[in-house]
Amino acid sequence: MKRSSASLLAPQLACQNSPGPAASAPPLAPPASPPRIVSAPPVQPPDPSPQPVQEDGVRLRRAHTVAVRDYLKRETQTFFGVQKDNEREQRRLWHERRRRHAARTLGDLRIDLPPDYHPDDDDISMYGASGAAPREARGRSRERPDVLPAPASLEPAPPLPPPPGKDSVARLTLTGLSYVVTAVTRRSRQSTSAQWSRSFRGSASSPHEDVDFDDVFFAPTSIASPLNQQHHDEIDPSEGPKGRRSPLGSSSVEYRRPERSVSWGAGGVRIHTPMLEPLADNSNRRQFGMGVVGRFFRRSLRKSMTQQGEIARQLDELTDYRPYFTWWVSTVQTLVLLLALLCYGFGPVGFGRHTHSGQVMLKTLSLQQVEWEEPASFWLGPRAADLIHLGAKFAPCMRRDARIARAIAASARRERDTACCIRNDDSGCVQSSKADCSNTISTWKKWSSGDSGPGGRISGSVCGLDPKFCEAPRSIAPHEWPDDITKWPICRKSVLDGSAAAGRAGHAAEHMACEVIAHPCCIGVHGQCVITTSEHCSFVKGYFHEEASLCSQVSCLDDVCGMLPFMRRRRPDQLYRAWTSLFVHAGLLHLAATLALQWLFMRDLEKMAGPVRISVIYLGSGVAGNMASAIFEPYRAEVGPAGAHFGLLACLIVEVIGAWPLLRHPKRALMKLIGLALTLFFVGLLPWIDNFAHVFGFVFGFLLSYALLPFVTFGPYERRRKIVLVWVCLVSAGGMLCALIALFYAAPAYECAACAYFTCLPFAPDMCASQDVRVRQLDGV
Repeated sequence: MKRSSASLLAPQLACQNSPGPAASAPPLAPPASPPRIVSAPPVQPPDPSPQPVQEDGVRLRRAHTVAVRDYLKRETQTFFGVQKDNEREQRRLWHERRRRHAARTLGDLRIDLPPDYHPDDDDISMYGASGAAPREARGRSRERPDVLPAPASLEPAPPLPPPPGKDSVARLTLTGLSYVVTAVTRRSRQSTSAQWSRSFRGSASSPHEDVDFDDVFFAPTSIASPLNQQHHDEIDPSEGPKGRRSPLGSSSVEYRRPERSVSWGAGGVRIHTPMLEPLADNSNRRQFGMGVVGRFFRRSLRKSMTQQGEIARQLDELTDYRPYFTWWVSTVQTLVLLLALLCYGFGPVGFGRHTHSGQVMLKTLSLQQVEWEEPASFWLGPRAADLIHLGAKFAPCMRRDARIARAIAASARRERDTACCIRNDDSGCVQSSKADCSNTISTWKKWSSGDSGPGGRISGSVCGLDPKFCEAPRSIAPHEWPDDITKWPICRKSVLDGSAAAGRAGHAAEHMACEVIAHPCCIGVHGQCVITTSEHCSFVKGYFHEEASLCSQVSCLDDVCGMLPFMRRRRPDQLYRAWTSLFVHAGLLHLAATLALQWLFMRDLEKMAGPVRISVIYLGSGVAGNMASAIFEPYRAEVGPAGAHFGLLACLIVEVIGAWPLLRHPKRALMKLIGLALTLFFVGLLPWIDNFAHVFGFVFGFLLSYALLPFVTFGPYERRRKIVLVWVCLVSAGGMLCALIALFYAAPAYECAACAYFTCLPFAPDMCASQDVRVRQLDGV
């Protein structure tokens, strides 16, 4: 009989679980009763994917999910300035950035504040987030200095070379190779420095021992060495050298920028490592205000900065951002305008309307004097129609306009009463109304219930178009052409040639055999369609459709708007114009004003706040301003980042409020910004500048600034209060943008006389007139 597995393993388990002394005892006797026969369970096939592997994969995916979630949470908190772990360090960092931005843009700083002043001095290191002491605090915090003055050298000191720029990779590579060659060939390196340091080994019993050192030191002006005195006489620290930041002077200490070396360890012999000098030395950092442009214009620091020791320390420990977004958006705006002028050329220059006149061939086959007017611009740029093609803000291209839809429906009703006017001398035919067709020299071919056309139709006829003679698309069931000429498609292939004489002989297809001399032409920014000649359409800068026979067959808004075609015919949907118009300008003067504002204010703001925050404020304020402009001024083509610039002004005002304790004259800085905003608002009363974009862009930028700029609140800073402020501002800004979009689609201001005066005052005749084209001596216009 077979014994069960449990019975076989029982003695072994008993032996293993028994205490140590009992381990040598004989095994237990088997039970007296015979064991039961237990059938072995069926053998299961092995699982191809073991369960532990699946569990490990699930745990790994969960760990990745948690890591990504924690990372996004941590980065989001850091972005908004509400993090817990490094709040002190970030507050110190942003405080120093605001100091530098205030000194560059907002005015002079207060002189009664110490260099290491911070609102949280009780719990934040006086040396800032980096933990490194500033140069003027090194050695001054202790009663005994770390360095001692040495006897003056008898040899005259060589002139100090100008501080180099940041070392490149090639220079660092050459420095390393030079060090290797020098280390192999040289025997010893003696220092010719004229000063001693206490960071040398303690075994030096005499100050005249040969020591190897190369470090920075300071000396009081009363005991300054002749070398320092000579350098002080040559360079005046208060004047600030051109193109360099060093030396910086103060009332009692004079600083020099020597060749540095690195000391590792304490109490031992200093290790001279020229290879590591570029890594530990911070003296050759990129100088503030310099670069390619700065060196070209020979820029230097402002004297008010060089005379303040705390500003000099902050400039030596720069942690500002680079203004990448300012460079990018300025470059794009410049290239867009240059390409626009290259493709479209310059439009008429002036403050009113410009008149064009000339003799052109009309649809009556006669030369007539025609005059047409278009709006002029003083910005030295393209026409209004060309700006719409480039992506200007224009409400009829962004959503279905009720007024334009009614005008198109009225034009279709009038077109149903038209017919083909055939000249009796076989000189051609044109689609026109009965009043416009001369009974003396022409025949107006119109079908009616008593005199129906082919197939019993009473709608028509149409010059050069008939369902019976069209092969593509053919009028066959279930796609028969309706008895309404305004719903007929464009015939791409006709079976009857207009030059054949068979049509004129049978009189049934005269409208197909004649030569069509006029086709639809879309004129103006509102897309008005007329039947005229190609010569006349080109003269008035219209869009000629030679393939069509009726105005109902073309969509003039597609020609006027350009850019991406509508998803549905005659259903404008180019809402993205609220964004694209930020990069389009009305002319060279407009672009110059934009670049000046961005260079003076936006560049310094981005150095402090970073490209991401400034780009959100810039684009968000610009889009919100353009949406408001599209609501209240739907029929004016507006371009330029007017709302974005007012959003930046709002951000500057928020910064003035945040840096109020640091400024010497905060009220003066605030009044300057408010005065600039009011000046730009009054300039917005001119054409091509929209005050609706100014006002709504300012409000939107104000909300985004308080949400995105870290450690800026109303009153004393508190983390919970900042979180509430961020949520309130973000929700308010998002609700404001959604409300503008809903109002733009639901209840646009088609008729608002007061709205026009808010953004444009008629200082000159026709200065605030419509941007549409006016044509005289043209039928139907």
